[in-house]
Amino acid sequence: MNKDLKNIINQFSDDENTLNKILVSIFINSNSLKVKNNKLIKDLILNKESPLYHHIVFATYKFSFDELIESFELAIPSKDKVVNGAVYTPNYIKSFIVENSLSKVKKPLAEIKSADISCGCGAFLFTVANKQKNETQRPFSKIFEENIFGLDICQTSIKRTKILLSLLAISLGEDEKEFKFNLFCGNALSFDWESNCSAIKSNEGFDLIVGNPPYVRAKNIDLETKKLLSNWSVTKSGNPDLYIPFFEIGIENLNKNGILGYITVNSFFKSVNARELRNYLQTNKYELSIIDFGDEKLFESKSAYTCICFLSKEKSEYLLFKKETSKTLQKNGLEKFNKIPFKDLDFLRGWIINNKQIVENIKRIENAGESLGSKYKIKNGIATLSNDIYIFKPIAENENYYTLIRNGKKFEIEKGICRDIIKPNILKYEHEIESVKEKLIYPYTNGITPLSLMKEEQLKSNFPKAYKYLSFHKDDLQKRDKGNGDYEAWYAFGRTQALTDKGYKLLFPYMAKDPHFVFTDQKDMMIYCGYAIFNESVEELKILKRILESKVFDYYMQHTSKPYSSGYLSYAKNYVKNFGVCELTEKDRYFLSNGATKEEVDEFLIEKYKIQI
Repeated sequence: MNKDLKNIINQFSDDENTLNKILVSIFINSNSLKVKNNKLIKDLILNKESPLYHHIVFATYKFSFDELIESFELAIPSKDKVVNGAVYTPNYIKSFIVENSLSKVKKPLAEIKSADISCGCGAFLFTVANKQKNETQRPFSKIFEENIFGLDICQTSIKRTKILLSLLAISLGEDEKEFKFNLFCGNALSFDWESNCSAIKSNEGFDLIVGNPPYVRAKNIDLETKKLLSNWSVTKSGNPDLYIPFFEIGIENLNKNGILGYITVNSFFKSVNARELRNYLQTNKYELSIIDFGDEKLFESKSAYTCICFLSKEKSEYLLFKKETSKTLQKNGLEKFNKIPFKDLDFLRGWIINNKQIVENIKRIENAGESLGSKYKIKNGIATLSNDIYIFKPIAENENYYTLIRNGKKFEIEKGICRDIIKPNILKYEHEIESVKEKLIYPYTNGITPLSLMKEEQLKSNFPKAYKYLSFHKDDLQKRDKGNGDYEAWYAFGRTQALTDKGYKLLFPYMAKDPHFVFTDQKDMMIYCGYAIFNESVEELKILKRILESKVFDYYMQHTSKPYSSGYLSYAKNYVKNFGVCELTEKDRYFLSNGATKEEVDEFLIEKYKIQI
């Protein structure tokens, strides 16, 4: 995008009317359009006397429709983007979805009623309308009134959709005084299409729904929206992100022969909060085709990984799946899919969907022996909900005290109330343990079971310096859980998980690019921000470490785990627990524990698991 245009958008993004006038005026001027009749557009054209006109004078670049759409999407205030999930969809993605969705609808193009139920500034509706115009030659006044329907929660976006569609018509010689639109401002989670559109009721739903459902993470969803989410069956697992119910909403608003085409995040294959969505799709056996872009980022402003989904109410015993890139999408189209039977998919643990060879390899790995989760204890770390207060790196110590600095103030903490703690998320090798190990203020019975929190008088009497330090931070500790925490005492940890965990262990992070498991024999050392696999045998854990740092385990994670940005994968318990730990003979165990190189271990395990990588 042109640098001057970006500067204009940044300058006026919070002034909707002014920015609309500038963008429309630049577009009109750049494309040498004459507007004589259309009231909406005429009211937005700046005259030469306007103090804003200098923005148009210096706009010598060609301003296309695609750039106008991108400008409208970028101009949405950042606070609204977080809440509403608006994002600019590349033109080739819109065209691909619209072309291939419409080709599946068994109805003459002139009769198809299409909708985008989270339309943003109208990019998908623009693409549909343009295609209907080009191929049917019907006037836009008819297309807008009879064929195109849009909904968005943001009134600004609805207005910009009207502007965009009006400019489309004007650019092709249809300068009507006013167009009649079926564009509504409302919440898709509660909007009733049939009561608002008699045409949709008589059509028994839409023939086509396309779009890019809002990607708003659960933590950014407001209370009112959370209440509405509960009305949909696919939102009953975990804390659902906002895109999840849009599959069900779309299906509910299609007619019996309708087609849905979405570009959306691919995390629903495996994420815990999409379990009920997977169950919904499997149970109903909807005809579903998925084109997965893997870890390629299609959206500049989002780190999410995406896929294209085509869905209909037709019944099927299997889903279609394939991987593509942005460069191969148009070339391969809707060819070369893998058929994956719904009966082979487990909605609870996540879908393993890939080509036949990979699926077969995963099955062999998981069936090679007892699963990691059943054979070993996999535990999460502690959760104080205020790590910067409880956890510290001493700047000095003596026989009785550790010294730390917080907020420019020096404190001494009794050694007797402290425990060693480590953060697996920043750990890769055993030799790093001592340099990254920290101290934890532990106001409990210091590892003695049964666990109990120290009484306040006991804490104050036995550890007066620690008590003074915690008291200094009392206000902050009471603000945890937004002040609504139900703690045994104000100085208690936010959660009681993992407080008595001890033993030999392998430490590993929440996410990683490649597997690394760090063994420690420091039984009493606690963990936070990461996981640990516990076992009473040092030899057992060291052999397991060789297996989990192998090419086999890495391959397993690459094809079963949830991807994050920059090539990172989730190593959450839910994704590692089903890995099959192969059965080993004494000879095998000796080989793995006596100096074999990583390459030798990889070769040995690939043969052991009988897989082809």
